[in-house]
Amino acid sequence: MAGRPDEGRLYGRPDDAEMPDTNPSDEEGEPIGYDHDDNDDDEEDEEDEEDDEEEARKVAEGFIVSDEEEDQESDDSAEVTVRRKKRKKVEEYDEELDEEDLDLLEENTGIKLARSAGPKLKRLKRGREDPVGSSHEKSDKFFSDDEEVAVSRGAARRYDEPVDDGYEEEPYDDRARYHRRDAYDDMGDFIADEDEDDDLDEVLGDRHRDDRNARYYDENRGRRAKGGKAIMDILPEGLSEDVVSDMYDIFGDGGDYEWALHDDELVSTDKERREPQLSDIFEPSELAERMLTEQDDAIRTRDVPERLQMRFEGLKKSFEKASIEEVREESSWIARQMCRVRGWDQPPEKFLKSINFIVEFFNREFLEVPHIKDHRRDFFTEIDKTTGMTTETLTTDDLWEIYDYDYKYQSFADRRDALKDFVAKCHLDDEYVSEWINKMERVEEIADMTDYISLKFSNRINAMHQQSKAPKRPTNKSLYEISLQTRIPEFLPYFGITARQFGSNYMENNRRYYPEDSLGNPEIEAEAYISGSFIDPYRVLKATKDILAQEIAFDPQVRKAMRRDWEIRAVVSVQPTDKGFTVIDELHPMHPFKYLREKPISHFVDGQFLQILKGEADNLLTVKIDVAGYDQWLNRIAEFYISDGYSDSVQQWNVQRKDVLELALRDHLVPLMDKYVREKLRMEAQEYLCKAASRSLQAKINIGPFRGPDSDRYKNGIPRVVTISSGNGTMKDPVMAVFVNPRGKVVDQIQVPNLREERHWKDMMDFIRSRKPNVVGVAGYNAETRRLIKHMQTMVSEINQQRDSITGATDLVVVDDEAARLYKNSKRAQEEFADFPEVMRYCIALARRLQNPVLEYVGLGRDLLAIPHHQLQHLVPEDQLFFYLERALINVVNDLGVDLNAAIHSPYLANALQYIAGFGPRKAQSILKKLDNSGELESRTALVLRKLTPANTFMNSASYLRIRDVDGADILDDTRIHPQDYELARKMAGDALEIDEDVMENFDNKVAIVTRVITEYPDKLNDLILDDYAVVLRKQYHQPKRQILEHIKHELQGPYHDRRQRYSRPSMEETFIMVTGETKQVLSEGFIVPATITSVRGKIANCVLGSGLEGMIYVDNASDDRVMNIGDVLQPGETINCKVLRIDREKFLVDLSAKASDTKPNSDFPLRKLPDDKYYDRVAEAMATDKRKANRRKQAKSTRVINHPLFRPFNHRQAEVYLQDRQRGDLVIRPSSRGYDHIAVTWKVDEGIYQHVDVLELKQSNEYGSGSKLQIEDTVFEDLDELIVTYVEAVARKVEELMAHSKYQAGGIEALEERLAATTRANPKMSAYGFCLSEKAGYFDLGFKFNANSPMMRWVIKVLPDGYRLRDTAHPSVDDLINGFKRRQAAEASRRRPHPHSHPRYPPIKK
Repeated sequence: MAGRPDEGRLYGRPDDAEMPDTNPSDEEGEPIGYDHDDNDDDEEDEEDEEDDEEEARKVAEGFIVSDEEEDQESDDSAEVTVRRKKRKKVEEYDEELDEEDLDLLEENTGIKLARSAGPKLKRLKRGREDPVGSSHEKSDKFFSDDEEVAVSRGAARRYDEPVDDGYEEEPYDDRARYHRRDAYDDMGDFIADEDEDDDLDEVLGDRHRDDRNARYYDENRGRRAKGGKAIMDILPEGLSEDVVSDMYDIFGDGGDYEWALHDDELVSTDKERREPQLSDIFEPSELAERMLTEQDDAIRTRDVPERLQMRFEGLKKSFEKASIEEVREESSWIARQMCRVRGWDQPPEKFLKSINFIVEFFNREFLEVPHIKDHRRDFFTEIDKTTGMTTETLTTDDLWEIYDYDYKYQSFADRRDALKDFVAKCHLDDEYVSEWINKMERVEEIADMTDYISLKFSNRINAMHQQSKAPKRPTNKSLYEISLQTRIPEFLPYFGITARQFGSNYMENNRRYYPEDSLGNPEIEAEAYISGSFIDPYRVLKATKDILAQEIAFDPQVRKAMRRDWEIRAVVSVQPTDKGFTVIDELHPMHPFKYLREKPISHFVDGQFLQILKGEADNLLTVKIDVAGYDQWLNRIAEFYISDGYSDSVQQWNVQRKDVLELALRDHLVPLMDKYVREKLRMEAQEYLCKAASRSLQAKINIGPFRGPDSDRYKNGIPRVVTISSGNGTMKDPVMAVFVNPRGKVVDQIQVPNLREERHWKDMMDFIRSRKPNVVGVAGYNAETRRLIKHMQTMVSEINQQRDSITGATDLVVVDDEAARLYKNSKRAQEEFADFPEVMRYCIALARRLQNPVLEYVGLGRDLLAIPHHQLQHLVPEDQLFFYLERALINVVNDLGVDLNAAIHSPYLANALQYIAGFGPRKAQSILKKLDNSGELESRTALVLRKLTPANTFMNSASYLRIRDVDGADILDDTRIHPQDYELARKMAGDALEIDEDVMENFDNKVAIVTRVITEYPDKLNDLILDDYAVVLRKQYHQPKRQILEHIKHELQGPYHDRRQRYSRPSMEETFIMVTGETKQVLSEGFIVPATITSVRGKIANCVLGSGLEGMIYVDNASDDRVMNIGDVLQPGETINCKVLRIDREKFLVDLSAKASDTKPNSDFPLRKLPDDKYYDRVAEAMATDKRKANRRKQAKSTRVINHPLFRPFNHRQAEVYLQDRQRGDLVIRPSSRGYDHIAVTWKVDEGIYQHVDVLELKQSNEYGSGSKLQIEDTVFEDLDELIVTYVEAVARKVEELMAHSKYQAGGIEALEERLAATTRANPKMSAYGFCLSEKAGYFDLGFKFNANSPMMRWVIKVLPDGYRLRDTAHPSVDDLINGFKRRQAAEASRRRPHPHSHPRYPPIKK
């Protein structure tokens, strides 16, 4: 275990004692961000240093000053504060005060005032316009903040050394001072006035105690004492101080109007002299980008973690410490939400208790998830005393989930409180409203109550708005309000129970309230309530039902119960629009849900619903959300409203009541539920995709550095890396390489034109051999990188064979370059390596990726969104996705820690600081500025002693800020142990070595003992009985400490042990994807892909795919016909469709087939097609397809008419049926399915064989007639008659001629094969041939056998109007066809002969 302290080191300062290096030049090079200078800028004398160390030691040991000293310091601080306030009072006078005025002030304030000509105060130097100074110097001052000045001043007082703190002595002029306050209002109170922070013990102990009451008293006392001479003179004598104070509280001191006492010329002169502000120089957008706005300053200075503040950006969040009752209420709310998601009825007690602790940590102690995960584990985990196994009540993912729910609850609570305030402002003393406001648990319920109040109490709301100064509401009354002013409300009781009673029945699923049945007919009863507005009983009934429907639809109970039903019973159905039916084909990503039938919303567990919404937005899909079994569901809820009587009148009233429910559902509730379910599914899908993307990113960055076979020899576990790339990999692109040593410095680089020439090969080999890297990384922009990989495999193999026994073997890996691609042209890369070319910056990023992956991603910022983490991430808002991606960085960076001193000098490493718990970009920027001014940290406690971080920030971040390689530093400052637990760690170390407590009283002894345990005896910690110790600590601290003790033990046994996953070499599949970009979804066996023939040699054709991947087509896979020379069918430069037969991922090579039988259109659809959803509605799809076909047929029949006796309004099947009983050669002319500029000619070739000839109309003479010119392939005809005679009938004659030949065999290819087999069996030495009709109309098959034992060969013959075509050669007659066949066969047979004088291999074709 002693060898583990350096594991997981986040690149920090280099150790002075480095492992012996064979190449001393490694010490030099271009730094890339891991290192920083070792020079110490502090020049304090030894006495000050000793005093400071002693002070830090006392603070770390819990040293507490005596009460007397504390009182004295308090008195001194109060005196200084009063003096400062006195100066503020005096400065506002517009004339010199005489002795009487000063006596009066002394009497009221109790302060002895100086009677000199004018006090001299230290004042902040301001950047006034200086004619001598440069504008550059003035611009620099704009970026110095108040905090930095305060820190430098605090440091000066602490170390008692003279420091130029930016103040100067100057005479006091009250009148001039007053006028300057206009220009420097934001700095007016910055006169040596800063509160002293708590010491370290107060930070680590009672962190929440403050002196707010004291400050409030002092400030009010100062304000009350302010006043001008005139005001004090007019007050009557004998007034007590309390009375005067009350007067000032009520009437003020007149300071708001003091400007009127001064000369306008002086004010205008002062404005002219006003110094420029940041807003005068920069645009607001640029200030926001640089985080220099007032809001940024507020976030930077507020002692709340920045990310906790940014969650509520734009909202008025006070960040006051929550009360215990508020924490308990929020915890219960979160527990119920999490139980609902998990399907639990009630949260277990342990679960609820753990959530309560987490919420308290968020809202009372302002702790972030990483700190809670590491240092508050005792509150949500348990250790089995028997087995020692840890049981987690909450996981890390649960902590983040509670973190998200905390934000949702705060938003909910703010809206609920706003509604309560609104109700109180309107004086709505309604029991039902008050009851349900207290029962609300969702934002939707707040909206329900708001709608209910607006409906029921609109008059009061209007009256309140009329009385207020707010914009007046429109006074137009709705039909509901108008109806309530008639006699309709008197008729409402006839319908039975009220909306509130129905809601109670529905909510409880129990009939507590029953309607009282009326014996009269509804129409007859309605006649009694006819009025001028409603002149007949039907209108009375309609108005009554409208009122009742609105009251039911707006009742909060009804809406809550209905949401409950829809969350369980709601289903989603999807169908395509007319546009979507055409656009969404079988390979479209939306095809799996092109037709959905009643898919339950509980089954949407991924991002599919976002795709559905995208399809709806693009007018490709229509989405319907409904309740499964709507009629049965409606009848069920109607039971809670209708009567169970059986009389005719009761049934008539029940019909009216059911109409009310249907009206409420149709007009109000169903649209509301549709919107609710959509929003619910959308948010769940977005959250799912964001979490999946976050997990994907965390899997990439939560990887340790490269580890080879001899990784134990790496310095600090970091490899020496050479990375090499040729960019695009073309012939003109040079090959570049860089060497990065374990310290992270670019030590050397090389560039060669290519690796084909021997001298360049030798240069690159010498470069690699001299640098002795542990690994060589290779990557490139495209698939051409495969050539470089092959070169490097050979080169590294040669280097390893020639290495000596001392030098370890060099490994070779392909590096994932997704971050390097973004870095190489970024502004950050150009600033870091301005003199390096693009490819070399790319190589540097590759090397960094091998040494520490997470640092390559923390500097990307919003460029993280450009990296594919999930295939559907484009459907999520970028801000939301980035929020979750940062969560992955936070997890990994806090597990790894950051060397704070190294970050001062390394912008590359400083990028990680913002992800440390408690920090953010603003707070990280602030502390780096402070450290840059004050010098490096000597310990973690210096963060408090030097006032660099306030209490909450320190508590969150301390254990993740590593102090390394500092002389005399406490070794615990480089562990994950929090400073508040240092004493526990020291005691455990002492107990492990059985050291007496007297020895442990000395601080140096403690440090030495802990160091000894860590480096020499880590295993002795296993002998400690932590359970017993935890019991003692629980009694002492009243908090569980068992997990903390376990955490301390692990850290002492291996400080900052690497929690990341161990590096694993990319698999062959992963390497193939990194080089080519071809995933299995894009390129797999069986896919049909386009390929371009690059060269043809012998029996192999070389080709290249679209991605640049090489492919090969062998002669056997070039054609369905037998081919002896592949050049006969394939030509260089030709692009063809090929089928992928095999992928050699190791050699980056693909075997392809160009056979027509293998490359049939759409034959790879089953392989490429995404699986259909479980609820895919194939019946609806088939019905829609048939309906469209019928519509097309109907449209074609009604719109397409050709004036010709042979025209028939048939499709191809009808045409074949029509010609079935007719003679060979008969034909019909019919409409074509290819469009209105096409017609089809179908003619009968033979029984059961029909040829459909496509005819293109070149132009149309009128709407109904045929075109004047017709075209078949390359032949153009004047009209249909010419086409029939010269093409169709001519082809038919040629078919008849061939069928009449003696070699023709009816019955197809099987019959021909049997005939040839019989012939050759009868005469085995003779060959035979014959003809038959092909399966494709208009073609014949020529089959032949060389002998009885040879297989039958088949050649295709196409029938032309003027002859036959065989193998691209036309023959005018059958005899010419046969002779041409014999000649071609003989020529091919001669090419197959092995020797020029040998006998023919096959016998001649039989005559």
